[in-house]
Amino acid sequence: MKAVLRSLSVDYSGNVLERRQKSAAEFLAWADHHAQEQRLSQSSHVQLEGHPDLLDSKNAVAQQRVWATRHAREKHLHDSAMAHLRHA
Repeated sequence: MKAVLRSLSVDYSGNVLERRQKSAAEFLAWADHHAQEQRLSQSSHVQLEGHPDLLDSKNAVAQQRVWATRHAREKHLHDSAMAHLRHA
């Protein structure tokens, strides 16, 4: 089986360890590309909507809510990536 990712040709062999290493490399390439797209998308949203920290800078409850939302999102992404690496 042969796969192409960003003009990177990957040949899959019967060796399980080799397949896992190649799939991990593909996942990391995808994760880098996805992270770059997310940063670009988020920067445009911030410019359009304003940053939530600045809108509620005097409200401690709003600050805690913003932090909790951001922290939950980071934890979800981390857990998802770890699960993907374990089962790849």
